Amino acid sequence: MKTLLTAILLLSSMLGIKSSLFVVKYERFAERAIENYQSFDEQEWTTFTTEYQQMRTQYKELAADMSAEQREKIDSLNYKLNAIIIRGKASKALGTVGEIVNEAAGTLKELLE
Repeated sequence: MKTLLTAILLLSSMLGIKSSLFVVKYERFAERAIENYQSFDEQEWTTFTTEYQQMRTQYKELAADMSAEQREKIDSLNYKLNAIIIRGKASKALGTVGEIVNEAAGTLKELLE
Protein backbone atom coordinates (compact mmCIF):
# COMPACT_ATOMS: atom_id res chain seq x y z
CA MET A 1 0.00 0.00 0.00
CA LYS A 2 2.83 2.38 0.86
CA THR A 3 4.52 1.63 -2.48
CA LEU A 4 1.30 2.38 -4.35
CA LEU A 5 0.88 5.67 -2.50
CA THR A 6 4.48 6.60 -3.27
CA ALA A 7 3.97 5.77 -6.95
CA ILE A 8 0.81 7.88 -7.07
CA LEU A 9 2.55 10.82 -5.39
CA LEU A 10 5.52 10.51 -7.74
CA LEU A 11 3.28 10.37 -10.81
CA SER A 12 1.28 13.34 -9.56
CA SER A 13 4.49 15.28 -8.99
CA MET A 14 5.74 14.42 -12.49
CA LEU A 15 2.47 15.60 -14.05
CA GLY A 16 2.73 18.84 -12.09
CA ILE A 17 6.26 19.38 -13.38
CA LYS A 18 5.18 18.59 -16.94
CA SER A 19 2.33 21.09 -16.66
CA SER A 20 4.62 23.78 -15.21
CA LEU A 21 7.16 23.26 -17.98
CA PHE A 22 4.41 23.50 -20.57
CA VAL A 23 3.19 26.80 -19.11
CA VAL A 24 6.71 28.25 -19.33
CA LYS A 25 7.05 26.98 -22.92
CA TYR A 26 3.66 28.45 -23.83
CA GLU A 27 4.51 31.81 -22.27
CA ARG A 28 7.74 32.00 -24.28
CA PHE A 29 5.92 31.04 -27.48
CA ALA A 30 3.26 33.69 -26.87
CA GLU A 31 5.77 36.39 -25.94
CA ARG A 32 7.75 35.82 -29.15
CA ALA A 33 4.58 35.95 -31.25
CA ILE A 34 3.27 39.09 -29.52
CA GLU A 35 6.60 40.87 -29.96
CA ASN A 36 7.19 39.84 -33.59
CA TYR A 37 3.90 39.17 -35.38
CA GLN A 38 3.82 42.55 -37.12
CA SER A 39 6.91 41.62 -39.11
CA PHE A 40 5.85 38.02 -39.95
CA ASP A 41 6.14 37.04 -43.59
CA GLU A 42 3.93 34.35 -45.13
CA GLN A 43 6.19 31.48 -44.01
CA GLU A 44 6.38 32.82 -40.47
CA TRP A 45 2.57 33.06 -40.32
CA THR A 46 2.31 29.45 -41.46
CA THR A 47 4.87 28.32 -38.89
CA PHE A 48 3.20 30.33 -36.14
CA THR A 49 -0.30 28.98 -36.82
CA THR A 50 0.97 25.40 -37.07
CA GLU A 51 2.88 25.69 -33.79
CA TYR A 52 -0.11 27.37 -32.16
CA GLN A 53 -2.39 24.47 -33.11
CA GLN A 54 0.16 21.98 -31.74
CA MET A 55 0.41 23.94 -28.50
CA ARG A 56 -3.39 24.04 -28.20
CA THR A 57 -3.50 20.26 -28.61
CA GLN A 58 -0.89 19.82 -25.88
CA TYR A 59 -2.80 22.21 -23.64
CA LYS A 60 -5.99 20.18 -24.02
CA GLU A 61 -4.05 17.06 -22.99
CA LEU A 62 -2.49 18.72 -19.92
CA ALA A 63 -5.26 21.08 -18.78
CA ALA A 64 -6.79 18.61 -16.33
CA ASP A 65 -3.45 18.38 -14.49
CA MET A 66 -2.96 22.16 -14.29
CA SER A 67 -3.88 24.48 -11.49
CA ALA A 68 -6.62 27.03 -12.05
CA GLU A 69 -3.94 29.73 -12.11
CA GLN A 70 -2.01 27.92 -14.86
CA ARG A 71 -5.17 27.46 -16.95
CA GLU A 72 -6.09 31.13 -16.52
CA LYS A 73 -2.60 32.15 -17.66
CA ILE A 74 -2.85 29.97 -20.79
CA ASP A 75 -6.39 31.18 -21.52
CA SER A 76 -5.28 34.81 -21.21
CA LEU A 77 -2.45 34.17 -23.67
CA ASN A 78 -4.88 32.39 -26.01
CA TYR A 79 -7.04 35.52 -26.20
CA LYS A 80 -3.99 37.54 -27.23
CA LEU A 81 -2.80 34.92 -29.74
CA ASN A 82 -6.25 34.62 -31.29
CA ALA A 83 -6.36 38.41 -31.65
CA ILE A 84 -3.00 38.25 -33.44
CA ILE A 85 -4.31 35.59 -35.82
CA ILE A 86 -7.45 37.62 -36.56
CA ARG A 87 -5.39 40.76 -37.10
CA GLY A 88 -3.03 38.89 -39.42
CA LYS A 89 -5.86 37.43 -41.48
CA ALA A 90 -7.60 40.81 -41.69
CA SER A 91 -4.37 42.46 -42.80
CA LYS A 92 -3.85 39.84 -45.48
CA ALA A 93 -7.44 40.25 -46.68
CA LEU A 94 -7.07 44.04 -46.83
CA GLY A 95 -3.86 43.62 -48.79
CA THR A 96 -5.64 41.39 -51.28
CA VAL A 97 -8.53 43.86 -51.60
CA GLY A 98 -6.01 46.66 -52.13
CA GLU A 99 -4.33 44.68 -54.92
CA ILE A 100 -7.69 44.05 -56.59
CA VAL A 101 -8.62 47.74 -56.38
CA ASN A 102 -5.26 48.76 -57.84
CA GLU A 103 -5.63 46.24 -60.65
CA ALA A 104 -9.16 47.43 -61.39
CA ALA A 105 -8.06 51.07 -61.34
CA GLY A 106 -5.25 50.27 -63.74
CA THR A 107 -7.60 48.46 -66.08
CA LEU A 108 -10.11 51.33 -66.01
CA LYS A 109 -7.35 53.83 -66.68
CA GLU A 110 -6.22 51.79 -69.71
CA LEU A 111 -9.80 51.55 -70.98
CA LEU A 112 -10.33 55.30 -70.68
CA GLU A 113 -7.13 56.23 -72.53
